[in-house]
Amino acid sequence: MNETFEFYKYVGAGNDFIIFESWDEELEFSPEQIVDLCDRRFGIGADGVLILTPDSSADFKMMYYNADGSRGEMCGNGARCLVSFANHMQRVKTSGTFSADDGIHQFKIQDDLVDVEIIVNGELLDWDIPKRGCGFIDTGVPHLIVPSVDSETENLDPLGREMNSHEAHPQGTNVNIVEKLSKFVRVRTWERGVNMETLACGTGAAASAIFAHLKWGFEWPIKLAFPGGDLEVDHRGNQYWLNGPAQLVFKGHLSLSKLHRK
Repeated sequence: MNETFEFYKYVGAGNDFIIFESWDEELEFSPEQIVDLCDRRFGIGADGVLILTPDSSADFKMMYYNADGSRGEMCGNGARCLVSFANHMQRVKTSGTFSADDGIHQFKIQDDLVDVEIIVNGELLDWDIPKRGCGFIDTGVPHLIVPSVDSETENLDPLGREMNSHEAHPQGTNVNIVEKLSKFVRVRTWERGVNMETLACGTGAAASAIFAHLKWGFEWPIKLAFPGGDLEVDHRGNQYWLNGPAQLVFKGHLSLSKLHRK
């Protein structure tokens, strides 16, 4: 495998990703290399790494790695960015399908907005940890939804760390603080695998929208405001769709041997 690689940096509502194409040559990175790539001081800096590869059952396959080097089953905003990238590389048209570790997803592109199907596993469960009135649902990855009357002042980082290692969540969990407003839902998300609060989360948007629909009576589509930007989740045709921006920020070349090692 060559030592120098071309990479692309994409952003989706504040979630940022390093993307590689592995169409003709197989790329494989160690967990340590993923961590180095995502390091915001010594690497490129990102919430995760995406690799675009061919797939026999869909238009392409999404391989996603969290910033801590672990493999992620699904990433909603990452998927939207990878769809945009696949279209940029002329691997797909403006609609089609892709595979992720959690199954086959549909996608649609319109201008700078990308729609991806979110696969929901099971129903929203009532959850009393860390307090009564919470919810828990798997939208490709597990999400805990914690309602708040003032989401902006909540101390999310210690809560996320506590809930991610709590015995109620043996496989870890993402944690979403949600606040009900008149026409939209304000959300902040602590992401498992990044192990900190991120500026947005696509699967968290889907989980929060389902909670808002079932518990607060919001009608579809539901708008969600994250610190990094706005997303929309709709339920149509018995499918959940995540919609939002996906932008190419820059591209470049990197040498793995020159990445900083602690």
